[in-house]
Amino acid sequence: MKESLLVSIFTKGGFFVYPILFCSVMALSIFLKRFYLSRIDKIITKSFLLKLETYLDSGNYDNALAFCEKDKTVFSRIVELIIINRGKDKRYIESVVEQEAKKQLYRISKSNEILGSLSNISTLLGLLGTISGMITVFKVISTQTVVDPPSLAGGISEALYTTAFGLLVAIPSFIGYKFLNSRVNDIAVELEDNSKKILDRIKD
Repeated sequence: MKESLLVSIFTKGGFFVYPILFCSVMALSIFLKRFYLSRIDKIITKSFLLKLETYLDSGNYDNALAFCEKDKTVFSRIVELIIINRGKDKRYIESVVEQEAKKQLYRISKSNEILGSLSNISTLLGLLGTISGMITVFKVISTQTVVDPPSLAGGISEALYTTAFGLLVAIPSFIGYKFLNSRVNDIAVELEDNSKKILDRIKD
């Protein structure tokens, strides 16, 4: 019975497939957690905005503040600060909002760089596996006057399978890293736009 690629990787890939496997588990867990935290219903919702606008248009700031305190989205934390500081200078409010937005964006994206690093580390571990496999091949060549091809198979398999596994982990990790960064940038723009709208509505 023919072995699957995954079974071949772990039976013939050598030592370095295991740290690559660890990187893959770490990368997947980071991506899933950051993806969950950056979901739109965790950031801002249309239902929240519609209800909030009703309170603000009627000047009912106490109810608006209570509504924000019950809401669990990122934007509600920003609106709370706008309402609490509504009587202060506009520049001061904008600076407070900016600081809170940065704090929330950091919370959402703080492990993204680790995900990018795991992509690079997986590639390098795959390269180490390649080198390890080639060293094994050259050892066989140096100790045999007439080289028996099957005796080279172990080193060649280690080199190829470790390289392949490293790339299989590195490529999706890098795509996930770029995807999350793009998502955080979109969230930053949306928070900024909606903060300005709320600030202008209160000031009016």
